[in-house]
Amino acid sequence: MPKMEMPKSTNNPATTSSGPPGYVEVGIAQEVQQRIGVTLGKATQTPLTMVIRTVGIVRPDETRLAHIHLKTEGWVEKLFVSFTGQQVKAGDPMLSIYSPAFFAAQRELLSALRSAKSSIEGMADQQVVLEAARKRLELWDVPADAIKALETTGKPSTSLILRSPISGTVLEKKAFQGQYTMTQNELYVVADLSTVWMQGKVFEYELPHVEIGMPVTIMLPSLPTQQFTGKVVFIDPVVDEMPRSVQVRVELPNPDGRLKPGMFGHILISHAMGSGLTVPASAVIRTGERNIAFRAVSADRFLPVEVKISPLRFEDRFQVLEGLKAGDEVVTSANFLIDSESQLQAGGGSMAGMPGMDAGNKGDEKKPAAKPEDIAKPQDMKGMPMPSGPAKDDHSTMKH
Repeated sequence: MPKMEMPKSTNNPATTSSGPPGYVEVGIAQEVQQRIGVTLGKATQTPLTMVIRTVGIVRPDETRLAHIHLKTEGWVEKLFVSFTGQQVKAGDPMLSIYSPAFFAAQRELLSALRSAKSSIEGMADQQVVLEAARKRLELWDVPADAIKALETTGKPSTSLILRSPISGTVLEKKAFQGQYTMTQNELYVVADLSTVWMQGKVFEYELPHVEIGMPVTIMLPSLPTQQFTGKVVFIDPVVDEMPRSVQVRVELPNPDGRLKPGMFGHILISHAMGSGLTVPASAVIRTGERNIAFRAVSADRFLPVEVKISPLRFEDRFQVLEGLKAGDEVVTSANFLIDSESQLQAGGGSMAGMPGMDAGNKGDEKKPAAKPEDIAKPQDMKGMPMPSGPAKDDHSTMKH
C-alpha cells in the first residue's frame, strides 16, 4: 500500500516484539488514512452499565381489577352505567334489578324483626333468626344504611341496586336493560388505571442483570417526547423453552391516565456494574484466537496490541481487562485494512494492486518494449493451415 511501510528491523518480522505473533507495526501516511477512512477512539474509564432492551404492551394492573357479578337472580330494570369507558367511583350505582328472591329476603327480615319485638319467651332464638335475615342481605352487598331504612320504614324495595366496588374505568359492559341475569353472569369489568403493568420478555442470558425493584425506563412511539419510569415487580419463575426467554413485569404509575391499556412500548432495564476501562466495540478485531486492537503510537504509525476483553458488552463498548491503558488512542474504522497490511508485512508482503496503493517501487517497474523483430509478420504464417471455406453445416449454404 502506498506510504504504508514496515518499520525497519533486522529481526524476523513474524517474531518481532513490536506486536503479537504474525503482526508488525504499520506506518500509514495522513493522506492514505483519509482515503481509507481511518478514525480513532480513546480508551477511557466509563460507567459499566448493562442495558437490556425489550418491548411490551401496557396492561391493567390485575390487582386493581374488579369483575362484577350479581349474588342473586333477576331482571335488569335500569342501567346507571351504560357504556364502556365510563368513569365510576366506589359505591356508585351501576344497575338495578327486580329480584323476587331479594324481595322475599326483605320480607323475612321484617317478619323476624316483628317476632323479636313481640316475643318474650325464646328471645334468643328470635334474635338468631333476625341476625341471619340481616346477614343474608349484607352478603348480597346491600348497604348497611339501606338495611336500616328497611327496618325503620318496614317497606321492602322491589329493586336491588348493584354498586361499583372500586373507583376506576369501565373496560367491559355486558349488561343490557331487560335481560334476565344470574349469579354466573359477568356484568361489568372495572379497572383502576392509576397504576398499570407492562410485560416484556428477556432472554435467559440476560436474567443475571434483572432484579425485582430495579428501575426501568419506558418509551412509547405514541408519546415520543416523553419517558416513563417504573420498576420490576415480578420475574416469571419458568423459562419458555422455545425462545429461551422469561416474562418480566414492570409496574408504572399512571396518575394522569396517559398510559392506556394496549399501548406498545420499548422497555430499557439498566444494570449499573461499577466503572472500568472501555473502548469502542469497533476498535477490537475478534479473530477467535485472540482480540487485536491497533494503538496509535504517532500520527502515522499504528501498533497491533493483543487485548483481553470482558465477555460482557456495554452498549457499543467493550471493557478492556489487559493490553491498553486509559488515554490510549485506538483505530475504530478501517482497522481490518490495517490488520491485513500488518499481517502481510509480517510475512514479507504488502497490499499490491489496490488502486492508488502500489507496493514500493515494484509497481513503477516498466516492461521492456517489444523489438520490431519480435513482431510476427504475415509471411511467417505461410505454414499455418487456413480454413478452406464455410463448414458444411454453415447456415449460409442452406437453400431458400
